[in-house]
Amino acid sequence: MKRKGFSCRNCGHCCLHLVDAYRGCISDGDLERWKSAGRSDIMARIDTLDLGRGNILHLAWIDPETGEDADRCPWLLDLPEGAGHLCGIEDIKPDHCRQFPDNRKHALQTGCPGYSIPAAGSPPPNSDEMQEAPIRKRKNHG
Repeated sequence: MKRKGFSCRNCGHCCLHLVDAYRGCISDGDLERWKSAGRSDIMARIDTLDLGRGNILHLAWIDPETGEDADRCPWLLDLPEGAGHLCGIEDIKPDHCRQFPDNRKHALQTGCPGYSIPAAGSPPPNSDEMQEAPIRKRKNHG
């Protein structure tokens, strides 16, 4: 999903520091996509829990040898000489990874720098766009 003003910096922040990236839930759509693509390597890292009453949860990423939660996304590739990171399953990565960050505010709240530096050839953002939206307090009606 292409977001106006966003440019991934390949810093790995989302995959290294945001727990949902490597211990999150996987959608049914993700599972179907991986099954159709024959990605048993990905499927081996999913733990499916039946919580009853038709409530099924698919958790990622599990170490297939130990059954323990992964310490970081197993698909995150480190570039040489600390040059950043790449996704090893970019073309088929989970929906929640594809959709991160949801918007500029979400990026700022989670520490994602993807909106902070203009992409090559794009004008710099105006200062209003870079300010975090103020938190509005609810009026007490009682």
